[in-house]
Amino acid sequence: MTRKYRRVLVILLLTMISLLILYPFAWMISTSLKNLTDAYNGQLIPSHPTFANFLAILNAGADTPVLRWLFNSIFVSLTAAVIVMIVDSMAAFALARLQFFGRTFIFYLVIASLVVPFIALLIPLYVEFANANLLDSYWVLILPYTANAFGVFLLYQFFLGIPKELEEAAYIDGISKFRLWSQIMVPLSIPALTTLGLLTFMNVYNDFFWPLVSTTSVAMRTLTVGVQIMAVGQYNTNAPLLMSLTLFSIIPMLLAFLFAQRQLTQGIATTGIK
Repeated sequence: MTRKYRRVLVILLLTMISLLILYPFAWMISTSLKNLTDAYNGQLIPSHPTFANFLAILNAGADTPVLRWLFNSIFVSLTAAVIVMIVDSMAAFALARLQFFGRTFIFYLVIASLVVPFIALLIPLYVEFANANLLDSYWVLILPYTANAFGVFLLYQFFLGIPKELEEAAYIDGISKFRLWSQIMVPLSIPALTTLGLLTFMNVYNDFFWPLVSTTSVAMRTLTVGVQIMAVGQYNTNAPLLMSLTLFSIIPMLLAFLFAQRQLTQGIATTGIK
């Protein structure tokens, strides 16, 4: 078999796999544009497409405030992403570029925390926030995500790749360690920071279990919990409404990925180069 035919077979195989992956997404879009009568007719293309389902979820009433849930998800995710970029970049800078006793041990301790599942921290976190009277608030939704070992490791690798001569030249000019981090290291690490911010945004936005157990009022729910509320409530047999809400919930994350795609690709590529 020639190289040309092998390439054609690979392209055909990848195309088939892509279609299999995209089919559930296409079915979700199709169902969201159907009425309840046509939802189970098996046709992928709606015969009478309608946006009435989207209008219905936006005007569902006080029991299902979809726009408030959307605001909560975006606000919590953005805030957590910004704080993570600041905290993790400072920690990674200290571990990668500063010399102090126990630096290697602290780095390995931070990396070791990656193996601890979040479910093991659930009860201690809940008790801690309950004792601080912070349950059912934005604090309880944001603070658990404000630092993570993955971000420290990601930025640590990036900072190690920055030439030492640049740091030495900055010290000769009399720059402080804080200015070295804020004015030199941070601007140089924009691709890595964007990658970390986007991954954090996606992780927080998609999280379901912690917002479910840490909030009780309808107004403080996030959109992922809201989808579950509507799925087990009055819309459990209304597939078009459920698919409309699901599609509506992924739009902010999809837009964030599209706008930051170039930085994300560059950040993943550069953080692996020492």
